[in-house]
Amino acid sequence: MYSFKTANDLSSEETFGLYKKYSNKYLPDLYSKFSFGKEKFVEAKGCYLTSENGEKVFDFTGGLGVANMGHNHPRLIKVRNEFSAENRLEIHKSYLNRFLAAASYNLAAVLPNDLNYSFFCNSGAEAVDGALKLAYKYHHGHRGSVLRSERSFHGKTIGAGSLSSGDNFVSGAARFSFQKIPGVKTYNFNSIDSLVQVIEQSVDGVYAIFVEPFSCSTLTECTQDFLLAVRELCDQRDILLVFDEIYSGFAKCGPNFYMEKYGVTPDIVTLSKALGGGKSSISAYVARDHVFEKAYGSRAGALMHSTTYNSFGEECVTALEACNILVEEKLSEKSNLLQDVISTELTNLKKLHPSVIKEVRGAGTHFGLSFTSSLEMLSPLMRMVPVAFFQDPRFVQKLVVTSLIEEFYCESRCLCAFTANNEVFLNFSPAPIADPTTVASLIREFDSVLQKGLYGCVASFVKKNLTS
Repeated sequence: MYSFKTANDLSSEETFGLYKKYSNKYLPDLYSKFSFGKEKFVEAKGCYLTSENGEKVFDFTGGLGVANMGHNHPRLIKVRNEFSAENRLEIHKSYLNRFLAAASYNLAAVLPNDLNYSFFCNSGAEAVDGALKLAYKYHHGHRGSVLRSERSFHGKTIGAGSLSSGDNFVSGAARFSFQKIPGVKTYNFNSIDSLVQVIEQSVDGVYAIFVEPFSCSTLTECTQDFLLAVRELCDQRDILLVFDEIYSGFAKCGPNFYMEKYGVTPDIVTLSKALGGGKSSISAYVARDHVFEKAYGSRAGALMHSTTYNSFGEECVTALEACNILVEEKLSEKSNLLQDVISTELTNLKKLHPSVIKEVRGAGTHFGLSFTSSLEMLSPLMRMVPVAFFQDPRFVQKLVVTSLIEEFYCESRCLCAFTANNEVFLNFSPAPIADPTTVASLIREFDSVLQKGLYGCVASFVKKNLTS
């Protein structure tokens, strides 16, 4: 059996072997395509990862929205260490948890208006599932439809996946079609006319509308007019408005929560990722007073939704402190400052490479570039790629973007990621705590990657993997 020390001492090759035999047989094959996937990282602090050989890598992924406060924020480490060192009661369903109570208060304090009642769970998808249950119960099961946009992504469980029309792993156009919950209907993102039309056609009644105020997978926002109109529509028809701020929340996209940009408050909001400060797998869905009261506001309703882990003390302490850091360290101000820097530098890159960069898109510290590339240009290389990869309809776009990611990593020691929902974007998405001067300087270094040309980067990437 492995101990902490022997697990920590595993080499990359040994880790790959264990994954293949005991975790996910084919995932190592994907990681091995990239230089960063073959490395062993021994430390993460702030915006940097440190490899086994002592090299620093700048994390332009921002932990995929989890590390808004950076990796291993000292305040979060401190409260978690103190909690453990003092042998605090971690979990027990026979007692009320004072740390959960305090975390709920802090969350209500940082959210607008009367979003007061929190339920803590473990993942964003689970928070979405909980919000679905709450909204359905609010109408006593008398309404049967729930609405999502055509580019939505809310998670990969059966419930959240049913609402994820834009993800090519669980959507209707996915390589495998998973079972869906009943009553899910689709409206066009940011279109109030489309939304009204779908509501009018839903003869069984609509119990909830799910909206991403900022769609982090497509880097697009809902307009103020749309959000105000959908809020009014929901009030008129007693439909619950649910905002998904799992990725955009905690200052990732500018405001503390994106809903604050236009002053529109939902009936329920789902949160995760940076709620745990990069140290805790915790999520929450938070309801307004009247919603909670009507759905679960009775002794009989008090236990209608629960999980084994929702009262873990250390997780709640982490979320509690994450709320304090959000406010006291002014993450929103830092995010807005970085927004100007990232937008300016990426726009400058587009001016330098107008025939290659199609669009700059984003908000706060979550931006992306989309690229212009023709299938014909890459056709000589396509013949070198295994046929199975062509099952992905966005294969060419992903090949271009991942090739650029690999080149940037090797050349500048910067780790980027991509999103793929309708379009494929190479993301520049640092933590809001990142130094603006450093971010600007590193984005400028991406120019040397683009100077090699898309074909050159793709050719290098394909040949490297075919010969490795």
